[in-house]
Amino acid sequence: MSALKGAAHPTIITMKLSEKVLYYIWQYRLYDHRQLATTCGKTLSIKSPGQLNVHAGPDFEYSRIVIDGIEWAGSVEIHIKSSDWYTHGHHVDAAYNKVILHVVYEDDGAIRSQDGFAPKTLAIKPFMNAALLEQYDALVNSRLWIPCASQLREVSEINARQWLERMLVERLEEKWMGVKTLMEANLQDWEEITYVLLAKNFGFKVNGFAFEQLAKHLPYKLLLKNRHHPIAIEALVFGQAGFLQSADDHHDTYYQTLQKEYTYLTKQYTLRPLEYSLWKFLRLRPANFPTMRLAQFAAWCIKEEHLFSKILALTDIKDYRSLFIQLPVHAYWESHFRFGHPAKKKHHIQLGRASIDNILLNTVVTILFSYGKYMGKEVYIYRAIGLLEQLKAEQNQLVSRYRTLGLSAHTAAESQGLLQLKAAYCNKQRCLACGIGLQVFKLNKTL
Repeated sequence: MSALKGAAHPTIITMKLSEKVLYYIWQYRLYDHRQLATTCGKTLSIKSPGQLNVHAGPDFEYSRIVIDGIEWAGSVEIHIKSSDWYTHGHHVDAAYNKVILHVVYEDDGAIRSQDGFAPKTLAIKPFMNAALLEQYDALVNSRLWIPCASQLREVSEINARQWLERMLVERLEEKWMGVKTLMEANLQDWEEITYVLLAKNFGFKVNGFAFEQLAKHLPYKLLLKNRHHPIAIEALVFGQAGFLQSADDHHDTYYQTLQKEYTYLTKQYTLRPLEYSLWKFLRLRPANFPTMRLAQFAAWCIKEEHLFSKILALTDIKDYRSLFIQLPVHAYWESHFRFGHPAKKKHHIQLGRASIDNILLNTVVTILFSYGKYMGKEVYIYRAIGLLEQLKAEQNQLVSRYRTLGLSAHTAAESQGLLQLKAAYCNKQRCLACGIGLQVFKLNKTL
C-alpha cells in the first residue's frame, strides 16, 4: 500500500533529490513499510536498516531483511536510479558483492554484482510520503535566518537540549584541533600554547589575530625573564605590537620611557615588531581599543606566570576568575585610550566580569579540554564542560535570535552549542545531519 494511495492528485516532486536524503529516509524508516515489495514482486520486510557506512563501500552495513520469508544479512546500496550502480562502477567492485538489497528512488533496469549475483531492488518512490520530501525541499531552500525557523518550536525540548550537548562537544573538539595546529607549529610547550591562546583572547573577536601574532613574535620565555621589571614588560608588549615606532614622542613621558626601553631591549634580544596596520580601532568602543587591551595584557604578564599549571591545579570558578582581577595596569591608561590623546575624564582600566568570563570560556576551557584529549584524561574534559555549565550564556545577537525562535541558552555550555549549531549546520543547510533538523524533517511523517 503506497503512502500516496488514495490521493486524487498526488504532489509532484520537482526538487533535485540527493542520495543523502534517501539515506535518512532509509535509516529512519520514513516510508510506508507495511506492504513493501521488490520490483520483481517479492514480499519484503526490513528487520534492520543497518548502520550508515562513512567509509568506502556499500552505503549501509549489517542490514537484515526478509524477502519472501527468507532472511538475509549483508549490505544495502542506495541510489537515485538503478543505473547509477553501473555509473559508479559497483558492477566491477568486489566490495559490493555482499549487497543484498538495492534501494532506489526510481528503477530503470536490473543490476548484477561483480560475482554475478543479482540483488533484489526496492523502488522506494511509491512508498514515500510526498509531504516529507516537500518538507525537506522547503528546509534546504529556505531563505529564513535558519532553515527550520518557522518550526523550531515544534521540536521537543529534550531532543533540542540533547543536540546542543552534542554541539558543545563538537565545538570543543574543533578548538582542540586548533590547539593541535599550534603543537604542529613547534609549540610543544603547554605553557607557551596557553600563552598564545590567552593573547588571542585578549584581542577578542576584532583583534584576536593581531594578538595571536604578537604572542608568536614575543616568546613567553622572554616575558618571564623580565617579569619583575614592569616597564620592560610594557615596552616589550607595546613595542612588539608596533606601537612604539613613531618618531613623534607625543610630548608624552610614558611613551618616551617605553620607546627608550624598547630600543634597548631590541638590541639585546634582536626583536622585530609587527606592522602597526594589523591593529583595528574602527567601530570599537574606546574601552576595547587594542591599546587598552595591550595594557591589560601587559599587566597580566606582570601579575601572573605559568597559567597552564594553574589551570590544571585550580578547580573553583572563583579561583580562575581571580587570575584576571586587580591587574597592575599602568596608571597612564586611566586618562588615555591611545598614546598622546588624553581622555576627557578618568575611566575604569580593569577587565570587566564579562571579559574575564570570555577569557575563561575561550582559554581556560579550551586548554582543559585539549589537555584532557591529549593525555586521555577525562577528568580535565569533564572539568572543562563543568566550567562552561557554571558560566552564564553569552549575550550576543545569535543567542538572542535563537531565543526568539524558542531555543534559549542559560549557560555558556548551551550558548556555545548554539554557536556550533549555526556555523556548522544552519549556515550550511545540513538539516539531515542535524538532530533538530531531522526532527523537523520527521514532522510530516504521516504514514
